Amino acid sequence: MLGIEYALKYQSHLKGLVICDMTASIPSYMAYAARLRSALPADVLAVLDRYEAKGQYDAPEYQKAMLEKVYRRHLCRLDPWPDPVERTLRHLAAPVYNTMQGPNEFVITGNFKDWDRWKDLPRIQVPTLVTGGRHDTMDPEDIRKEGRLIPNARVWICENGSHFSMYDDQEAYFTGLLGFLQDVEQGRFGKRPA
Repeated sequence: MLGIEYALKYQSHLKGLVICDMTASIPSYMAYAARLRSALPADVLAVLDRYEAKGQYDAPEYQKAMLEKVYRRHLCRLDPWPDPVERTLRHLAAPVYNTMQGPNEFVITGNFKDWDRWKDLPRIQVPTLVTGGRHDTMDPEDIRKEGRLIPNARVWICENGSHFSMYDDQEAYFTGLLGFLQDVEQGRFGKRPA
């Protein structure tokens, strides 16, 4: 989000832009998150519904369901998680996250819940890499849509990756990222098919 906002305001200061695992619209993200949620088993949905109705997002049973059925499928598919992922989640600035997003990936109540930049993406003219994972919390179709709307963009989907494709699909992720950076640096950037 910050990368998109920065590029829209200060792209003259950019040589290139990498948008990693982020849609250009929270309402679009919420629609996809609802689809991911609806695919969960009925017993898991019952647990989520029960605690969400009470606003008890920190309840151990709720957190366990989110960890095992959502985060391990859509945030990072490795077991065990790499230390940087564990540290990131252990030291998450919950007050900031809750203010901006809300309690989790399915309950979006934060102050950016209406953020939507689809119509503004064509204004981003710098070489851009838009990347995501097949199993991400972000819709791969949204990632492709960003690539179509940004005139000088390349899309890179990590087929075995999730939100943290840089860990659970490292070879694919870094192939796309390093190829993009090298092409931008050497002035040979051009669109490549997703």
